[in-house]
Amino acid sequence: MAESDEQYDALGAIYERAKHIPTGLAERATLLSAVGDLLGRSVLDVACGTGFYARLFHDLGATRVVGVDSAGEMIGYARYVEGREPRGITYEQHDATDLPVLGEFDVVTAVWLLGYADDETALDAMLANLKANLAEGGRLVVLVPNPDADWDLLGQYGRYGYEITRTGPMNVKQPVKVHVLGDPPFDFDSFYWERGVFDAALTRAGLTDVTRQPAVTPDDERGEEFWGPLRKSPSFAVFTAVRGAR
Repeated sequence: MAESDEQYDALGAIYERAKHIPTGLAERATLLSAVGDLLGRSVLDVACGTGFYARLFHDLGATRVVGVDSAGEMIGYARYVEGREPRGITYEQHDATDLPVLGEFDVVTAVWLLGYADDETALDAMLANLKANLAEGGRLVVLVPNPDADWDLLGQYGRYGYEITRTGPMNVKQPVKVHVLGDPPFDFDSFYWERGVFDAALTRAGLTDVTRQPAVTPDDERGEEFWGPLRKSPSFAVFTAVRGAR
């Protein structure tokens, strides 16, 4: 295997591990519940990262999938996997703040994107660009840090695969560091926005049927004692909205 292939495989192993820890399994179950039936549909996945969800959307029946990310390293890995396991997914490098219109998609997703907006003006710009890529009647699905998080419960999140530490004062958004457990562990920064900001921004964007989806957890042998606290205070929240008639 070439050195570049080894580097890509190492990158994927690190970043995609977060999709397989317990909170990642709940994130995936909740997102897919919100996305709904993808058979025969087109999907634009903005902030696609390594292409994990883009590949999953294709495998669940989407006939056209486009992934977008601002990081060249992530797009490079996603294209590497596409070359190794062709699905017909297209990947493009764009920042969400100046995302062009790439088509009219039945579904547009943005996983962990909106929390990184610099402020509410930038948040509005991102949402306007996401909406511009939705077909009439199309569905926007965004996954963001939970604005109603119970910080006492988040303090026990080691059982779900990572630890969350507040790193600064709360203004409109609370900066945190997320420490993903495992070998090797890794950290990333995130921001928990105050309650109501995302709902209001989706409404300002002119989207309809703005809905927060309930958290979904796997139905496995770990049962309610394990999964109950996560459902009560997940680290994430999923909102859906619809583009009405133009």
